[in-house]
Amino acid sequence: MGTPADYTVIVLLVAVGVGLWTALDRLAQLQRDVDALKRRAGIDEPPPQG
Repeated sequence: MGTPADYTVIVLLVAVGVGLWTALDRLAQLQRDVDALKRRAGIDEPPPQG
């Protein structure tokens, strides 16, 4: 059995991992939303040739 301090460190590491995962997931979703808005507005389309 570990000491309470060991369990506290494990719990804090898990909490930090979950927080980081959530932040990265929200950032990825924001990027997808921005890309969708660009496509809808026609910003991503290349200029016509000629």
